[in-house]
Amino acid sequence: MTGIVEAVKGLVRGSADVLTKIEALQDAAAAGRGRLDPVVLSEAAQIVDRAGQRLKMSGELTVVALAGATGSGKSSLFNAITELDLAAVGVRRPTTSMPLACVWGDEPAGELLNWLGIPRRHQVAHRSSLEDARSEELDGLVLLDLPDHDSTEMEHRLIVDRLVELVDALIWVVDPQKYADAALHNRYLKPLSSHAGVMIFVLNHADELSDEERKTCMSDFTRLLKADGITNAVIVATSATTGDGLDDLRTLMVKRVKDKKAARERLGADVERVADRMAAQCGEAKTPALDKADTATLVDALAEAAGVPVVVDAVRRSYLQRARGATGWPVTKWLVRFKPDPLRRLHLDRVPKDRRRELRRTTAEEVTLARTSLPAATPVQRARVDTAVRNITTKAAAGLSRPWADSVRSAIRRGEEGLSDELDTAVARTDLGAERVPRWWSAARFVQWALFLVALGGALWLGSLIGFAYLQLDQPSLPEWQGIPYATIMLIGGVVLGVLVAVTCRLFAAVGAKRRASAVDKAMRAELATVADSHVINPALAELDAYSTCRDNLSKARS
Repeated sequence: MTGIVEAVKGLVRGSADVLTKIEALQDAAAAGRGRLDPVVLSEAAQIVDRAGQRLKMSGELTVVALAGATGSGKSSLFNAITELDLAAVGVRRPTTSMPLACVWGDEPAGELLNWLGIPRRHQVAHRSSLEDARSEELDGLVLLDLPDHDSTEMEHRLIVDRLVELVDALIWVVDPQKYADAALHNRYLKPLSSHAGVMIFVLNHADELSDEERKTCMSDFTRLLKADGITNAVIVATSATTGDGLDDLRTLMVKRVKDKKAARERLGADVERVADRMAAQCGEAKTPALDKADTATLVDALAEAAGVPVVVDAVRRSYLQRARGATGWPVTKWLVRFKPDPLRRLHLDRVPKDRRRELRRTTAEEVTLARTSLPAATPVQRARVDTAVRNITTKAAAGLSRPWADSVRSAIRRGEEGLSDELDTAVARTDLGAERVPRWWSAARFVQWALFLVALGGALWLGSLIGFAYLQLDQPSLPEWQGIPYATIMLIGGVVLGVLVAVTCRLFAAVGAKRRASAVDKAMRAELATVADSHVINPALAELDAYSTCRDNLSKARS
């Protein structure tokens, strides 16, 4: 439809306002699809399509239809206006079986009449049977004589129903006996009450009434129209036989033809009518806003359910354990190997970086490949998640009309599906830093091995002296420092310094483990925030955005 609107902007004079309404209605219907009543949305789509087709056709032509019941005299009125004997007149029921068109002026009307489905047509050109200036006043008028709306033939009534929706303006012809007909008021006038600006009402056969009776009929008819919702109705009393009131009716028609606004006014009224129906369902409430605090509460609940505290503690203990194994005293650090790595016990040490990147694109079928051994969420943790989601749902739907509130709830419910698996995957794809080794570990390892070798050299040196004494051999002299043999210094110094370095490294490792755990906690919460956004927040925001689009565009369409 956007392409149609762009195409007709250059073809229709002064069509910007109605085009804006049509575009707004189309956008509102698109936003409301799947949320509002499909019957109303279908009607909106039909109006948008019909408006696009009508606007592509000549804007110089104004289609006015004479509609009425059997015996109302609309065919006689048609002949009187055209001053031609075109429509069959009689009392047989029904008299008018097929619509008839009379076109004034030289503007081609074939395409428009084909679109309307009018096979019987007559072109009134200048200097034809109407040679006076009055003919030129109606140039651009396409006057239709419709079948009787109360015809016993279903086909005739369907033709009337179709054309009543397509023409630019309507002249309802009634007679003193049938102006209160319930079929006319309930089937046509009440539904078209918003189209008062494109309707004229004619009380025909006025010559059969006295002045007092005419005033009474006009007053009563006005009252009935107000009851239908049509205020300020334009009513003309006419007589096709005597010609009374025809000049007044003709003047009204000339004005509409010269203004060339009837088509746009009719389309605008159509748009407003369906926009009103949509607005009644959509509502006009302010779009609810979701607080960051609500999202943070949800992330906290998801973190508990996903076992983030367990993982963070495992990261801290794993870091400490690996640090001791890398920087501890070589004689005792091998004992660390007998302790299982906390991350390995959770199956979180086996996900390399490239696999983590793949898990960011994990599908539902691949979730099982990323399972961890984290404990399942407890009922209390699940209840916290449910409460947080319910709180967001309540706030997102607050004040909205029922269709939109239900749509918000449904969107969030759909998002919750697979949430548990996504939590486990989010934990598995978080980089825990298990593959990263701090540089100072290597330096500490080098120092420890150096001190160990020094202590070992001192021990071997002293051991050799013991061997010499055992074999009763002359012991070689030992170099000393202030009376203490270097071998002793090497042994004791290597051991003491090695222990001091190990203790110092433990202090540094504790700081590093805390930092690593904090970084992992932050990274995992960021992953869980992404999960919360994709499964809860974004579905709600998408519905709220659609609601805002629908509401705002309906306001434009109704203005």
